[in-house]
Amino acid sequence: MPLRILHTADAHLGAKFLGLGEKGRLQRSQLLETFEAVVDLAIGREVDLFLVAGDLFDSNRVPKSTLTRVASRLEKLAAAGIEVCVSPGTHDPYGPDSVYEGPPLSGIPGLSVFKSEKMVPVHFPELDCTVYGNANMSPFQNKYPLAGFKVTDDSRWRVGMVHANFEIPDVTEDTYVVTAGQVGSSGLDYLALGHLHSLSDRSRGTVKAYYPGSPEMVRMRKGEFGNVLLVELDDEVQVSAVSVGRRFLEEVTLRAEDIDSAASLKVALEAHKGPEKVLKLNIEGLRPPGYPDVAGLAGEMVDLFFHIDVTDRSTPAPATVGPGAYPEDTPAGVYLRILHSRLEVCSASEADEVHEAMQVGISLLLGEGD
Repeated sequence: MPLRILHTADAHLGAKFLGLGEKGRLQRSQLLETFEAVVDLAIGREVDLFLVAGDLFDSNRVPKSTLTRVASRLEKLAAAGIEVCVSPGTHDPYGPDSVYEGPPLSGIPGLSVFKSEKMVPVHFPELDCTVYGNANMSPFQNKYPLAGFKVTDDSRWRVGMVHANFEIPDVTEDTYVVTAGQVGSSGLDYLALGHLHSLSDRSRGTVKAYYPGSPEMVRMRKGEFGNVLLVELDDEVQVSAVSVGRRFLEEVTLRAEDIDSAASLKVALEAHKGPEKVLKLNIEGLRPPGYPDVAGLAGEMVDLFFHIDVTDRSTPAPATVGPGAYPEDTPAGVYLRILHSRLEVCSASEADEVHEAMQVGISLLLGEGD
């Protein structure tokens, strides 16, 4: 029989979402609802193992109501005969004040929480499987939990789980780090990773290794989040992403030159509307006459989105870019005369770029964008 796993990580239950204003409470509630949907998915797909590779909680200070709801879902998994393994992460590290040390999470049947910085095995004879995992405990210590790691059992299936960053050249500081070489030499059949909020394949050699990303939006950043992974170990290891998230983020950049009225901005915003969407709107360039109150208008249209975040980096267009309008000994005068001389020798296709450089440069030199 194949071994079936649901792999999730970085749910960050209890996150505050201060950047979402009054919508923060709704998104905090959505994290719990998504986690509950993930549990139901695991039961519906009749998985054998439910792996949480760190940061199930956003901190170790979690409301009791949240812990109670999570405990009830973990008990539901146990009732379905599904074993659960949790590797405490950077946000919910294991220690004396850990959420896993007391009720209602302690003592749940079928729940195995790793409590050591070293990789230790938990054996599941009925599944012919061993799961190796560890816990984040002290920041910036034990930085390479897979260093020297090798499987030590004769189970048919050997699964690992680590909440750690994947080594990036020139980036040395992080809580725990794993390297491609360590993954490839581990002897594992599958490595369940957590810490990065975007789905990614980090397999090396014969070892399949994945980050599932956060199952729901937890940061207002780009990334492939909103998924969990279903893993089947048989003659081959099959990994498939399943979408479970409700909300998503889109980042849009508009040119101020194209926004000459409130009507034109409304058309642009309506083209990106979505009730579950967080829209990060960036505006750059030179403001034309009739440029509207962007923040105010976005606020009026907020019902078309879950949330809008506006960053306006545009600058007012200067009244003129004629060199004669500025004294020769001023920065603006020198700048324009240099570019004006360029106009005399450049091609027609380059002229538009030179004119734009004149407008942007003078706007910045005069401080009209401050």
